[in-house]
Amino acid sequence: MAKHKPYIYEQVRGMLVEMIASGGFKPGDRLPSERELAKRLGCNYHTVRRGLALLERDRQIERRVGAGTFVRRLDDRDYSQRVASSVLGMICLSRMDNFAMQLLHHLHEEAERREVGLSIRTVSDLGVSAVAKADQMIKDGCSALIIPWMPYPTSVTEVVDLIRRLERPVVLSRPIGGLEHLCYEDPAFFGQSDASAVEMAYRYFVALGFGHIAMFGPDTMQNEVLSQRVLTFTRMASQHDRPSLVHLVGQRADGVDAVAGRLASTAGDVAVICYDDDHALRLMTAAHKLGLRIPQDVAVLGFNNIPLSRSSDPPLSTIQFDYDYVASAMLNHAQALASDGSRQARGGAASTLVVRESCGGRVRAGDGLEAILKDIRTGAMP
Repeated sequence: MAKHKPYIYEQVRGMLVEMIASGGFKPGDRLPSERELAKRLGCNYHTVRRGLALLERDRQIERRVGAGTFVRRLDDRDYSQRVASSVLGMICLSRMDNFAMQLLHHLHEEAERREVGLSIRTVSDLGVSAVAKADQMIKDGCSALIIPWMPYPTSVTEVVDLIRRLERPVVLSRPIGGLEHLCYEDPAFFGQSDASAVEMAYRYFVALGFGHIAMFGPDTMQNEVLSQRVLTFTRMASQHDRPSLVHLVGQRADGVDAVAGRLASTAGDVAVICYDDDHALRLMTAAHKLGLRIPQDVAVLGFNNIPLSRSSDPPLSTIQFDYDYVASAMLNHAQALASDGSRQARGGAASTLVVRESCGGRVRAGDGLEAILKDIRTGAMP
């Protein structure tokens, strides 16, 4: 997403939001004319008109033909709280992957459904430049900020320093020591859906009769999600009296090729649970280079259900991440924090198995696949 200094009309909108929030204009008040506002704010009336259009979109004002522009009345809750949470800022790191793009899309949709405005800035890191951009969003009227995605590794020191410098609360995508109250999900529940998803995937491959089940993901020591999934995978392997076959690689293609080569020794009887769809697609590419067939030789299951998973060869089976749950929880907590409250989610994310061709379900189970999937959904499978 292109990075830019806030346009003048965005700054005008922010100044008008501050006027409303501070009581300068109250619900039902008629606003001065565009030319009068332009004189007060030191800009031309065309710029004021564009700023007012943003406020009308956010349902903070309403235009009445022949009467003027008025601050909207709200009967169901305190007006200042509505204004305080009607515009939120998002700080997005520029190195967004497919997962981050999907989450951003769902955040947009949920914000639009709630009629909440989003101001988005892209940064290369969470250092000094992020502080400057966050400050500007706050000046433009954002009452709370969200960092929807922090890739591994992200400097915890930078995150702590960023939050310490800002005058508005910041919702985080994962718990950080001392800032657990800012995570969108209560830390006591964080990661539970990941564990459930891995358990579901393992039971699924056991039910399909695979003799070897492996996990494949990134080689990093600073990824709590990966740690949770590997721990769950190892526990499942122990419960089923099987070896814990975990393969972790870096960014180099030859590392993935080496994993595919090791999997070739059990071709026809091996299934792989991947950390995400990107790693699943990398593994499928490496397998194809060695002449291995997916799923006949190696069954592959991804995680997140990104758009590319539908068009891969063969189409990638995956676990549907609950983007809606996370998007809703992030906005809930941001709006609550903006009003000096708190609304951390307490679990409830639903992971769903999306069966396409790469996992070998239809090849191995045939007409019995639906019964297996039903047992997984109902929790009947051990």
